[in-house]
Amino acid sequence: MTSAPDDSPTPALTPVDRLSLWLGRVLAWVFLIAVVLTAWEVLMRYVFNSPTIWVHDLVIAFSALAFIFGGAYALQRGEHIRISSLYDRMPTAWRRACDLLNALAIIVFMAAFGWAACRQALTAIELGETSGRAWDVPIPVVVKTALAAGVVLMILQAIVNLVRTWRRGRP
Repeated sequence: MTSAPDDSPTPALTPVDRLSLWLGRVLAWVFLIAVVLTAWEVLMRYVFNSPTIWVHDLVIAFSALAFIFGGAYALQRGEHIRISSLYDRMPTAWRRACDLLNALAIIVFMAAFGWAACRQALTAIELGETSGRAWDVPIPVVVKTALAAGVVLMILQAIVNLVRTWRRGRP
């Protein structure tokens, strides 16, 4: 088992942890697919003078999905952005306080963001929103709905982290 910053054993994974990790690992492969599709588009456009109408929209959608769920993955693994040069030098109690504050800030921010994301997703679903380009597929519905789901997962992961951090400091 690996150790947390305060040298306590890593706690057991919750279902939220497992979902965040699984989605992060699976969707990381989507970036490879996006690179392959982009190479395909470049080949078709510049070598065969036969550009596609679908690659650009699909690559943007795939990348958006990977980024959306990548936040919960990074949060679960503790690989989100922080000023490590300061954080690592703090006493354990201060790090715990920073972790608690961070989790609370994420929950509050993501709740507000989630409210807006859910409204946009519902509107996109009601309208059957499409890309409006030549391919004209419902990518906005998929991406906006995924954004709302990603926000919910991020909030759940932040709650798991908050509880875990709270318990870590109790006797």
